[in-house]
Amino acid sequence: MKSGTLITWLLLCPAASWAFEPRFETPGQLLGEDIQPQNVLSLALSPATDGTVPTIPVAGTLRKRSWRFSSGFPGTGSVNAALAAQLLDDGYDLILSCDAAGCGGFDFRFGIDVLLPPQMFVDLSDYFYLSARRETDQGPEAVAALVSRTAQAGMVQLYDIRPDSVPAPEPTEPSAPFDPPKVEEQTQPAVVPEVTTAVTAPETATDIAKTLAQSGHVVLSDLSFETGASRLADTEFASLAALAAFLKADPNRRIALVGHTDSKGSLAANTSVSQKRASAVRNRLINTHGVPRAQVEAQGAGYLAPIATNLTEEGRTRNRRVEAVLLSGS
Repeated sequence: MKSGTLITWLLLCPAASWAFEPRFETPGQLLGEDIQPQNVLSLALSPATDGTVPTIPVAGTLRKRSWRFSSGFPGTGSVNAALAAQLLDDGYDLILSCDAAGCGGFDFRFGIDVLLPPQMFVDLSDYFYLSARRETDQGPEAVAALVSRTAQAGMVQLYDIRPDSVPAPEPTEPSAPFDPPKVEEQTQPAVVPEVTTAVTAPETATDIAKTLAQSGHVVLSDLSFETGASRLADTEFASLAALAAFLKADPNRRIALVGHTDSKGSLAANTSVSQKRASAVRNRLINTHGVPRAQVEAQGAGYLAPIATNLTEEGRTRNRRVEAVLLSGS
């Protein structure tokens, strides 16, 4: 094992039974672990070319995990370097290691499989991708890592795959499912954050398309909800009309509507509220604007992805929002 600050941030797990087992020295939150037998991992071979990402498939039992690091995150480049060094020490051959610009920016990000928020958030200007492969007696094993960050936290997504002939162990630590948590009925009203206007909303489909192409997401900041509820106000919203026109112009375009809250209240309550508000926006797009259901999904991130501090009212107002995240499209 090599030494140095980049390497010591990640410690090898001895006698790991999976393809790749990082252990993070800096405390992080495991957001979920999903094991899928008889699956395929598509490893990126090179940066995006003409809007597509060249890949090679590796078949076997696929495991998907992601972590969030609220403090002590050394930066996307440092984490990528540490992961690469550990993979080399484990006998892997590196296939591709690139940053946002080198990978191909927007085209690469939306050409690979990325977990939906809140399990993974990707800053299109600050991410690293890493793919690696090695041969074993049972067959090939492979790893694909994506490292990025939000305004206040580091994010790591890790996919690893091993031959189906090797029995898959049970998860070694408790993990949350990728679906939003179910919330029990509460005897007292939960603290319900309000969505308010923070910035000017895009007014045309062209504005929506431009913003989504440049950043991968757009805040629908003219939305408002009934006080203390997840019901969308009964009025017309320019951002939804523009978003509907954008989606209906190309049936290949798909988005995720992601609700966000401030940090008041529990994570479970805030996740529930943010999910319901994103679903309300989805229903408005489908029922009022005629957007096909297959083009829109809804997710709730609660308070896990702030864009401002939660220590001031101004910051909390900015954090209460619904965003459209572009998943695919031509």
